[in-house]
Amino acid sequence: MEKLFHFTTSTRCLQWFNNDWTEIEDFLQKHNLNGIELGLFPDYPIKHIPKHVATGIHLSFYPEWLEFDKEPMIASYKLQYQKAKQLGAKYMVFHVSHVRPVDTFTWKFDYTDEVVVDATIDLLNCIFPQDEDGPMLLFENLWWPGLTFLDKNICRKLLDKVKYKNKGFVLDISHLILMNKSIDSDDKAYNFIKKVMSNLETFKSYFKVIHINKTLPKHYMKQNHMYKLESYNLAKDESIKKKILLSHIKKMDPHLPFDSPFINDIVNLVDPKFCVYETSPKDIYELNYFVKTQNSFFSS
Repeated sequence: MEKLFHFTTSTRCLQWFNNDWTEIEDFLQKHNLNGIELGLFPDYPIKHIPKHVATGIHLSFYPEWLEFDKEPMIASYKLQYQKAKQLGAKYMVFHVSHVRPVDTFTWKFDYTDEVVVDATIDLLNCIFPQDEDGPMLLFENLWWPGLTFLDKNICRKLLDKVKYKNKGFVLDISHLILMNKSIDSDDKAYNFIKKVMSNLETFKSYFKVIHINKTLPKHYMKQNHMYKLESYNLAKDESIKKKILLSHIKKMDPHLPFDSPFINDIVNLVDPKFCVYETSPKDIYELNYFVKTQNSFFSS
């Protein structure tokens, strides 16, 4: 099992390492990590990235994509696929979900898991060639309509209908926990994940990656979010709207380390090939702290 951390080629993240990939490799060695799950920004030249470092590629996610023109998306994903192959990545991550900003506050959706998944299958079959055996294409769960891992028929449909050969799943711990708004402790999180994975036992061999992070949503979920929705709707400036939305989502999914020995039990349930520390630090000091913290609780 390989340990990775999530990183992007954003200017902000690269500046933490003085835009020097040698410093990034030193960071990996310092923390006993095997590589990176990389989010690629479109304008960053991949020639700067050492091939052996980018173990996985996290493909772009467009939350409202069902309402977009699909052609630019298809072109973007095809380019990301080519870059993943050029970097020698072992896998690619694709979010199977759709959500409108307003619906993140209300939790009222007029689109179903089936609608989102059927559209996803059509999209993926336009992007990835069925006759190539490239990096694994792994479907990640979210807590909005699409792939939530609460319906094994959805899992079966994705495996059967997506024509690309090399495919499987990513379990994002926090995204799954958010399907149960009453969770307020580490043991409750573990027991819920155990129940879900037991129902998915048939598909266990397809779970190749786990995103390690934690949320305990009960406190925030029991609040009334309508005042935030009103602020969002009344905001005239798009940057203010974005700030309100991102703050709301971060309260649900803060991308913090899973600072409990239960993380070992959760990983053992899944038995993945790759464990990704997917946190959201504000600077290099917090990144170091998050990785040290996760290492202290996770024994691989």
